[in-house]
Amino acid sequence: MKRCPQCSVTYPDAERFCPNDGAQLVPAEAAGRATTQMPAAAGQEPSIECAVCGGKALPGEEICSFCGARLNPPSQPPPPPPQPSFTIPRQTVLQSAAEQPAGQTFDDEGPEPPSTSRRFFALSGYVLAAVVALAAGVWFAIHLNRTGVVPKAPAPEASPAASPAITGPLAQLAVNTPVQVTGESASDPARNVEAATWLFNANSAAVLDVYKKAISGDSGFSDGVLATLTVNPAGEVVAGSVKTSTAPNPALDAELIKTMMGWRFAPFSGSSVEVSYPVVMARNEAERASVEAALADKIAHLGPAETPEYASAPAPPAAAPEASPALAAKEPIAPPPAMAPEAPPAPAPAAPEARPRPRRRHRAIAPPPPRPSLLARVQERLRADRRLGRVKVYTNGGGVVTLYGKVFDDKQRRLAVATAKSVDGVTDVIDTLQTDTAEWARSEAAINAQLQSAGLSQVTAKVIGKDAYLSGQVSTEAEKEHAVTVAESAANVRVRTNLIRVVPKGVFSF
Repeated sequence: MKRCPQCSVTYPDAERFCPNDGAQLVPAEAAGRATTQMPAAAGQEPSIECAVCGGKALPGEEICSFCGARLNPPSQPPPPPPQPSFTIPRQTVLQSAAEQPAGQTFDDEGPEPPSTSRRFFALSGYVLAAVVALAAGVWFAIHLNRTGVVPKAPAPEASPAASPAITGPLAQLAVNTPVQVTGESASDPARNVEAATWLFNANSAAVLDVYKKAISGDSGFSDGVLATLTVNPAGEVVAGSVKTSTAPNPALDAELIKTMMGWRFAPFSGSSVEVSYPVVMARNEAERASVEAALADKIAHLGPAETPEYASAPAPPAAAPEASPALAAKEPIAPPPAMAPEAPPAPAPAAPEARPRPRRRHRAIAPPPPRPSLLARVQERLRADRRLGRVKVYTNGGGVVTLYGKVFDDKQRRLAVATAKSVDGVTDVIDTLQTDTAEWARSEAAINAQLQSAGLSQVTAKVIGKDAYLSGQVSTEAEKEHAVTVAESAANVRVRTNLIRVVPKGVFSF
């Protein structure tokens, strides 16, 4: 046995130092000798105590010489002293581990580290869970691909203040001129202004298609129209007209009314009404305001009895001719009796017996064919001249005929007007015809203006149909090719012949 000379605590022979004060143990028989502890020298740094085994170390040491643990730096406060009743030096535990009975544990031992097999099973579980999650994701993606259902993220709601302005062509109701509904049933929910406005907005795409078709031939065209529809109680549009417009265009009016007459209102038990739509068709939002202002001025000066610019209504069904009843067969008429002669009677031969006449069937007399309408007569007269084959016509029923379409030049234009006026029943002719030569002149002017802007002032263009012919003078081949590009981009033409001459500039030319 060994004993601590400081605290006189007895320890086994295997111990070397006292865990309480770190003094070196001595044999028990030598502990009776008196020992005197020398006080610490003045200015000497205090000793460092190991936090693991409680052993004392000299100042400046970093590793405990008893258990090998790292010592706390002197600047840090020393840990609280270990409790003697619960702390046993690690060297004693290691040395006497073999002597301790099975199942005995110590207070300073940490938790038992997990075994290799347990860690293997835990890692295997994590890997298996990841594989299952990945397989589930792949199956879900394949399932969505087969069914065609692709989840979409909800689109953010755009606030009205932040909505972008329309930059393309538009066809919509006027903002400052309201939709009007007239008639006895104008206040009914099936025919009021809200119902009429809703129907227009639901079919606004078809109106926009009509306008896009119109600007395909004239890119600078814009129009504002007041279209009026007559709606019967069944919801059918039985008549339509364009009362006024800012840019009269018979072809556009006819196509617009034809489209709007295909709309269907909700049926109800009221009476027929008349719906007036102020429609603005412009190339962009900036042009819409000017078109709407011009349309409002037109409507303000529109008289109540003024004839519409265009009117259309389905033709009434032709009445079937009534067959006249067959004439009753007449009874045979017996010949008059023979007159007796003045002379004395003489024996006469016996007269043959009269036979009845056979009955005849009389055919019904058909009425004469109805006279063709004024529109049909004008169209027939125009079709008789092949030069006027592209001229179209419509009439509002009052004898006023409107001509639209195309002819070659002004001479044929005057011919079309004279031909229409020669038809019986025509009281007036409105000429809205376009000429090929005028269209060529507009394209030619646009090309020459672009050539001047591009610095090719000595180059001119001549347009015939869809072909352009260039002539003039430039200084380089690059300018010659550039002139072709400018001409084809300024109008819908193709440069057929390039007669531009290349004359290089002199040394002192500018």
